[in-house]
Amino acid sequence: MNKKVMFFLTNWQWNGVKVADFLLVLLILASLMLTINKTSLAKQSAQYMQVVKIDLVVPNLDSQVASQIKVSDLITDQKGNACFEIIEKIERSAEHPIIDNKGQIIVAQHPKMVSLFLTLQSLEPLEFHHGIKYNWQVIKIGGSLIWETRYCRFVGLVRGIN
Repeated sequence: MNKKVMFFLTNWQWNGVKVADFLLVLLILASLMLTINKTSLAKQSAQYMQVVKIDLVVPNLDSQVASQIKVSDLITDQKGNACFEIIEKIERSAEHPIIDNKGQIIVAQHPKMVSLFLTLQSLEPLEFHHGIKYNWQVIKIGGSLIWETRYCRFVGLVRGIN
């Protein structure tokens, strides 16, 4: 460096603080802030990337169709890529409202239809930021989506996302 610049940096003072000392402290603070920012961004991205479990209910499904949906079946997207795996399946008789002879609405079991309660798990960690992308849709709690396995297609209501 030029001798005049070095002399200026090492000897010039502003309110008792040398310029060189001020620049050194500024450089240390800037590098510290950059390091903190990088680690917080890494933690945030790791927080959003996780294996996701989705709880679905598939109401009023024909029993023959319900029997085709099995644990360990893979849910595929529109391109045929496996996205989720069915890890739990609970089958119950479907319920529907009927009116009894007193005019009261009561719940009765449907003679042929069943309801499925499914738990899906993503095959890879997914980014969960304001929902999860599946096909052209965003998976959110309360949304009904079309889900596909290799052999069937059904509409399921999302009850929970873990």
